[in-house]
Amino acid sequence: MGGPIGSPPLDGAGTFAPMSGLRSHIVGIVVAVSVLLLLAGCLPAPRAATGSSEPASSAGASGTRSPRPSPSPKAHSLAIDTFVERATSGKLTYRVAFKGTARASADILPIAGTMDVAGADFATSFTYDFSIEYADLGKERVQVRAVKGKGYIKRGSKAWQPIKGFSVAHSYVPFKTVATADDVRYLGEVEAGDATLHKIGIAGALLVHPNTIPYDVQKEKVDDTELIVVIDDAGRPRSGTWKLWGKARVGIGAGQLQRVEYELDLTFSNVGAKISIKRP
Repeated sequence: MGGPIGSPPLDGAGTFAPMSGLRSHIVGIVVAVSVLLLLAGCLPAPRAATGSSEPASSAGASGTRSPRPSPSPKAHSLAIDTFVERATSGKLTYRVAFKGTARASADILPIAGTMDVAGADFATSFTYDFSIEYADLGKERVQVRAVKGKGYIKRGSKAWQPIKGFSVAHSYVPFKTVATADDVRYLGEVEAGDATLHKIGIAGALLVHPNTIPYDVQKEKVDDTELIVVIDDAGRPRSGTWKLWGKARVGIGAGQLQRVEYELDLTFSNVGAKISIKRP
């Protein structure tokens, strides 16, 4: 039988076992290790190293990123928006001087004039110079106006005549086709001294119609036009070019069908000035 509770175990002879103290010590170690292993199994798994001792940001913890600031609009976009605002206001005023050539087949006629614009109204005066091709003809002046939706024309010394069926399609206002920024095509930057200007293209502009060519010209038709304008950062027109491609019959009777082309250089001034267009 064993000894009293709490006493070391006895061997079969009733004496102390020579290794009983060592056994007791080993048993204690095994129990302690088992407890530690059980405790270790209950502890949470260690966190993986992140490579940084700094705490995670709130953005990383929530799984979202702060939105990036929107890029600032480019200078040409702001200039175009301001230009469109001016052109569609119905109140834009300016003067445009033009000079260039009108070609009818092999004939080249210098043309020069000015046009005042106030909203949808305009008044233009220009001359065709026949003196280079026909010395005895000289120059012929033509005037065209539009006031409150009605058009008028004057050829040379003749009286003013109303233009029958006049509509917006017949208007000489250069920016009449501009309604939104989509109607303006950006063509690049232009350096002018210390300033950077912006070149834009506008379709459908009619500055001079071939039906204003004097003498034996008839059945004029416009095929296409090209208006290129240089504007500043404030959306004000500064300069430009205008081209027209069309056809007409030239000569007595039925005439001969010929190509008609215009090519003009433009200079804008008096933008925003007080300009009043009166009917003749």
